[in-house]
Amino acid sequence: MFQGLRNFDRAISIYIVSIAMPETTTSNDVKKNAKSNKQEFVERTKNLRLPEGVRVGVLLLHGLTGMPNEMRPVAQALESIGCTVEVPMLAGHGNSHQEMLDTKWTDWVAGARAALNKLCETCDRVVVGGLSMGAIISLILAAENQKVVGVVAMSTTIYYDGIHANPWQRLLFLVDLAPKYIGSWFYWTEAPPFGLKDERLQRIILRQLEKADKGDKTQFGQFRTYAGSLRQLQHMLKEAKKRAAKVTCPVLIMHSEEDTLTSVKNAETLSSWLGTNDKQIIIMNGCDHVLTLDLKKEEVAYNFANFTCRATATGT
Repeated sequence: MFQGLRNFDRAISIYIVSIAMPETTTSNDVKKNAKSNKQEFVERTKNLRLPEGVRVGVLLLHGLTGMPNEMRPVAQALESIGCTVEVPMLAGHGNSHQEMLDTKWTDWVAGARAALNKLCETCDRVVVGGLSMGAIISLILAAENQKVVGVVAMSTTIYYDGIHANPWQRLLFLVDLAPKYIGSWFYWTEAPPFGLKDERLQRIILRQLEKADKGDKTQFGQFRTYAGSLRQLQHMLKEAKKRAAKVTCPVLIMHSEEDTLTSVKNAETLSSWLGTNDKQIIIMNGCDHVLTLDLKKEEVAYNFANFTCRATATGT
């Protein structure tokens, strides 16, 4: 399943599904809340049921410079209820930053499309979901494949407008003047908290980064993002916006109001693009951008699995 190391229109219903912590919350309180959250949603996931007699597949897509393992908690929850799950490594990911720069957005989509087609060979109904850039690719695939009966978009990245966003991104259009040179000369190195509230994971990532060499991968993917790759993401977004009106299946959008990379505005914008009226936005807190690995990952996995049961029960 895993092909690599880890790494407001009226039709919308907005759910606040997590209780905000008080400003005086301590680290121990956070740990207790996370443990309680885990237990609750693990048990709720166990009670979910897929539609009888339907072979359900789910395609999970990681984010830009990420790795398949960032989707592992969601994949495990889906497999536990009987889904066939595919988590491909997108083209250019998993090795050096140069290999990343040698790929275009069309290569990323093509790899995801191939994985979806493979899944469709053995499954009756398929749900596609992704994190960050993976959410955008999911949208593109859903617009072109009739077997896709649901989409889950997590921490959708349309604008890097969070408090840790790079202000120089406004100049990315200059990459088109000399893609080979400008695209590889300028880069953004991610710093703590790495889109996570989980302090344990932050410490692990810091140790991995100490071993990383010249921006190459760590166990958690690449934490150096080059201007060339960010410009490719912008080109992908233009195409996704054109195709979004063709997405008529149910869509679940999850986003954290504490996302330090991309604000909730991204979730609202994505929803406004969609052709479907069956769409929900779940606003979470107590977690950051990497919803699938952070402190509320069990809740995220439950939301995804619950949506999958509903979408595949009504899909055609």
